[in-house]
Amino acid sequence: MTTKSLRRSPVALLARFSIITKLIAVVSLIGIIVSGCLWYATTQMTMIDGAYSRFISHDTKAIADLRTVNRLVFTMSYFNFRNIAETSPGEMQRTDKGFEEASERLNKVLAELRDAAPSFGPRIDVLKQKVNRFIADSSEARTLASSGLKAEAVALLHQTVDPTFDAMVAEGSALGRDIRTFVDDGARDLAAMTERTRTNTLLLGGLGLLAGLAAAGLVAVFGITRPIGQLVEALRRMARGDSDAVILGRDRRDEVGAVGRAVEEIRALVARKASEEAERRQIADTAAAAERQRTMHELADGFEAAVGSIIATVSASAGALQVTAEAMSTNAARTTDRSVTVAAAAEEAASNVNTVAAAAEELGSSVQEIGRQVDGSANLALRAVEEAAQTAGLVQDLSSAAARIGDVVALITTIAGQTNLLALNATIEAARAGEAGRGFAVVAAEVKELANQTTRATHEIEEQIGRIQASTAQAVGAIRTISGRIGEISQVTTTIAAAVEEQGSATQEIVRNVGQAAGGTSEVTENISGVARAAEETGAAARQVLVSASDLTAQSEHLTLQVTRFLETVRAA
Repeated sequence: MTTKSLRRSPVALLARFSIITKLIAVVSLIGIIVSGCLWYATTQMTMIDGAYSRFISHDTKAIADLRTVNRLVFTMSYFNFRNIAETSPGEMQRTDKGFEEASERLNKVLAELRDAAPSFGPRIDVLKQKVNRFIADSSEARTLASSGLKAEAVALLHQTVDPTFDAMVAEGSALGRDIRTFVDDGARDLAAMTERTRTNTLLLGGLGLLAGLAAAGLVAVFGITRPIGQLVEALRRMARGDSDAVILGRDRRDEVGAVGRAVEEIRALVARKASEEAERRQIADTAAAAERQRTMHELADGFEAAVGSIIATVSASAGALQVTAEAMSTNAARTTDRSVTVAAAAEEAASNVNTVAAAAEELGSSVQEIGRQVDGSANLALRAVEEAAQTAGLVQDLSSAAARIGDVVALITTIAGQTNLLALNATIEAARAGEAGRGFAVVAAEVKELANQTTRATHEIEEQIGRIQASTAQAVGAIRTISGRIGEISQVTTTIAAAVEEQGSATQEIVRNVGQAAGGTSEVTENISGVARAAEETGAAARQVLVSASDLTAQSEHLTLQVTRFLETVRAA
């Protein structure tokens, strides 16, 4: 790669900076990416925190204000009936005062509710209109009651105030449900926003990390690894004697370029040394040619004396080799016959051992399957014990809840008795009032009948709760007995599992030993077969040696003639 092509390369920019500068750039890139992820996460979490703050300060307050509205409405209704029931002017004034205070508080809470839940402003305005109508009708009824017109006041309450009260309560309940639904939707939206922020932060962080790693990889490959690899390849070519190897990267401005320039200097030094060595070899070759001519005559004389004795020795050895080859051929034939017999017996033994090994492996698999089944039974028993304990706890909680319901029923019974007594007193007062108290007497009779019905219903509830408590006590006892039996089953299955595990270990040991025996038998069979083949090869080699010995005798005679001719040629040279 030339300097011009390096400048046109997409990675040429990497060659202009040092390695430390490249590393600082990669680290800075990763730092910028991490900082961006942190900024995004911080911004999103700040926005979510503000939404949570608005959610807590407005939406939850709206629910609390709506509960206060419902409580004040029932309080005002109570003051209505209390005002009609009272005969003392002082008590009637106190109920009027309580009604006015409750109405003022109600208007204030409705205003706060509208500020806390501006999305439901039209609905709150409708509720406020119903409240104003209820207050106006109630004031008219209280005015009639203060004038002594109790019956007319009661009639007005039943005909006008009660429908308005029911509509107001229905509107408040519907508004409460809608606000709770709005709050639940807002909570889910905030949770989804939080999850999206977490997911986006992780995604951006992962992508940023991948980008940083990719940049680091590019810098490492194109800025460090690949240029150094090119220099290493050039050094290897120089080591093989190629002094014309091209040194790439010597024009770079980083540390790799400095190394490339140093390698270029080494290449020039190697080329100069090679030229000097070639001149020395040429001078040495000229001197060696003259020395070689003199030495050839000396070698010819020594060779003639040495080769003569060697040829005689070879001829004698060839005769002895013929006798030995004949004996080897006979012994190899005998060894082959015996090896064939032993190999057949070893193959039969290996077949029997393999059969035993297969049976042992099947036994081991069966034991392992039994162990898995027993472990599964033990786990099921343990889970059954845990579920039985949870069931017993739930039944005990049911018994406690039934006891608490009994307490509430007792309280209702007490209230019903007091209501009955109050109705009796009201009946007496109505009787004293004569014709003016007749309408109130009817109301008192209805209240008394309602109190009696409440008392009878609470007695029936108490009986049912008693039966529930008795049944739950029996259920707890039965569940505890079942838990004990399941615990015993779990202990038995644990013991069986331990025994099966020991049996499995023993079976695996048998399988391993039989496998080793099968391997050993197979190895013996292979070795015997190898011996038979070696014996056959030995016989063939012995026959070949016999033929070669005969040929060697003939060749030694021919060699004597050739050596004589060779020495004559050498001396002539």
